[in-house]
Amino acid sequence: MIGENILENIAEIVREKTRIPVYDVDVRRILSALQVTDDFWEIIFYSEVTVPAASEILKELDRKGIVKLTGDAIVITEKGHEIIKKFEIPRPYYKKCPTCSGRGISLEDFEGVLREFKKIAQNRPEAIQQYDQGYVLPEVTVSRVALMANKMDLQNKRLLVIGDDDLTSIAAGLSNLPKEVVVLEIDERLVNFINKVSEEYGLKVNAEIYDIRNPLPEKHYAKYDTFITDPSETREALRLFISRGISGLHGPRCAGYFGITRAEASLEKWYYLQRMLLDMRVVITDMIHNFNIYVNWGYAEKTRAMQVAPVKKAPKREWYTSTMYRIETLEGFVRYNEPAKEDIYEDEESSTV
Repeated sequence: MIGENILENIAEIVREKTRIPVYDVDVRRILSALQVTDDFWEIIFYSEVTVPAASEILKELDRKGIVKLTGDAIVITEKGHEIIKKFEIPRPYYKKCPTCSGRGISLEDFEGVLREFKKIAQNRPEAIQQYDQGYVLPEVTVSRVALMANKMDLQNKRLLVIGDDDLTSIAAGLSNLPKEVVVLEIDERLVNFINKVSEEYGLKVNAEIYDIRNPLPEKHYAKYDTFITDPSETREALRLFISRGISGLHGPRCAGYFGITRAEASLEKWYYLQRMLLDMRVVITDMIHNFNIYVNWGYAEKTRAMQVAPVKKAPKREWYTSTMYRIETLEGFVRYNEPAKEDIYEDEESSTV
């Protein structure tokens, strides 16, 4: 006999174990994803449940005989199929535009930039775990530039890039659209690489060492038209990366861009972020789902995601994605420029550290 509250009970158990907000709808989303894949990483992609929470849900489903965890796959049991039927849990529906991959941005005018960028990116420094790095596909990097151009946030503008393992600065420089591109980056390898490429190609791009935990230097305060960043996703990191970018903007109607995942950020964390933005008097103008698709980083086996995963099988495909936000400043917007107050790389929802 399958109890009416079995999904709610599973959610409650996982919530207590992980300290992550988990509800019966999250359990339903996991069971939905399992109908199209037995791969843990694809389950994260389809369900949009944070990695630690999804892992614990699957372990609890296994304990209750609803799924079976094998050596490298997750299989729905007969009891699981009964639950899916009883609670009318549908299969996921995910279709994206074959032309723009769901980003809504054409690269027709940026094909030359993409070709040259791919050549340059082949020699980039590899992502390292120390700084929670992980870069996106080359097409995504150039799509970011196309998006900013589409919104008139790049042409003859001063662009501030905070953290740049994606090399967005190089793609922007290759477009020859911005008046100036400044990169603030903690990794000396990336700073040297970006400056070397900039010199070789004659780009208006300059990179310098900067630790986000420190206040934005005076020379970068209120100087830029646009910023872009790809923050770590603890609450403190979101606050610091985005507020540093906003502190770099010179006035109202300036724009900022950043990505946020569902793999490391529950909707409660999204709520925190959006309230923070409203308190800083900036407006969310655009949100593009799964805009950013990340390359599977080389240190995956060392991450918390692999440690908590219910099966120890490396990802076959790109699974880690984020929604691209665009924000715009209003009159009287708040520039917060205080030092960090706590750890920026790890919390209960983290998975890439």
